[in-house]
Amino acid sequence: MAWQEHPYRRLIDAETHARPVLPMTPPIRIRRLGFMSADGGADLRDLHEKMALVAGAVPEGPSWARQLDFEHDGRQVTWELHNEFATMSWSGPVDEWNDRPEGIGLELHDKLLLAFATRVDVMPTETIAEKALDGFNPLSLCYSQIFEGGAEAATDFHRDKDGYTRFEVAAGRSGELRIGVIARRLLEIETYRMMALIGLPLAREMGGRVSNYERQLATIMLQAGENDTVDAHHSALEALHRLSIEISRTVEETSFRFAASQAYGDVLAERLSRLREKAIGEFTTIERFINNRAQPALATLKATEKRLVALTEKVQRGIVLLDARITLSIQTQNRSVLDAISQTGRSQYRLQLTVEGLSIIAISYYALGILGYLFEGLHEMLPFSKGEMLAVSAPLVVLLVFLGIRRIRRQAH
Repeated sequence: MAWQEHPYRRLIDAETHARPVLPMTPPIRIRRLGFMSADGGADLRDLHEKMALVAGAVPEGPSWARQLDFEHDGRQVTWELHNEFATMSWSGPVDEWNDRPEGIGLELHDKLLLAFATRVDVMPTETIAEKALDGFNPLSLCYSQIFEGGAEAATDFHRDKDGYTRFEVAAGRSGELRIGVIARRLLEIETYRMMALIGLPLAREMGGRVSNYERQLATIMLQAGENDTVDAHHSALEALHRLSIEISRTVEETSFRFAASQAYGDVLAERLSRLREKAIGEFTTIERFINNRAQPALATLKATEKRLVALTEKVQRGIVLLDARITLSIQTQNRSVLDAISQTGRSQYRLQLTVEGLSIIAISYYALGILGYLFEGLHEMLPFSKGEMLAVSAPLVVLLVFLGIRRIRRQAH
């Protein structure tokens, strides 16, 4: 019986076994270069295919490994593809100073941006030589036992004359596989340190911009409060909409970088905890040194992100408030207009009643005048005088005229 395989099964299996740790035999020097894409990642995907050709790997569809391992001229080379950067690592003799060996694909990275460079020198001794320590800056020297005393590591996180951050490791008490783990952990720590802090300059730049946005918002709301007119409210609402667009653009520019930095910071903290360090002498540990500097930087990123989110919410609340005030002002104006119209209608109605009253009198007057001519000829045949007949007819004529006009008005309504 054959089951239909889930489309992600092979991808998950490939990810589980991605980036294997390679055994290493000291003395050995490992270098790693990290490159970031200049166009959003398209050139990294193209580079993956080219590096696969260099490594002699055969593409295997969606489960194609994101780590390529191969040997060239006695060097063990590892190329790794991450979401937004790629790393090229290679190992060689500890006295090799060539930092651009040919034939391993470094020339394919010329169009990318160099983000970091790391060098790890692993010696078969149990302690780091004094000469190696003398090359570090004593003010920032990190010197500790790692992996519960299995090795010693030292660095100052300064770039050397070749532009590399250097680590010295004495791994005489560790086996080849453990040395591979140590080298990978130190390389990862430097990798994620740089990627976590790469958003700090952007956060500092955004800090001034966010402060400017906050001042603009305060000015707009102050003016809206002082000028309580519909035109002033409309002007403030338009300014808030423009400010909202600018803030949204800034959020789009920074959201990915800030989120990625926080994620890299979490990975960095996890990698540091795995070192299981113990300080040697009066020197600090790698974990303590980095946390003292990385955590405030990551806090700055988080604070800037929170300020942007809070500012966005304030602008939206301001827009809702001004919309409500404008709506209320318009409703108040409409009510005033309706009251005026109602007053005018009542005045017209009273005028109409007055006109109708006058009309009844006028029509009755003319009707009685006509009857007067009629009674002029009839009073000689009747035992009543003309005046008596008009006096009797006048109320009836007025009533009939009133009822006639009232019927006409009802029909009109």
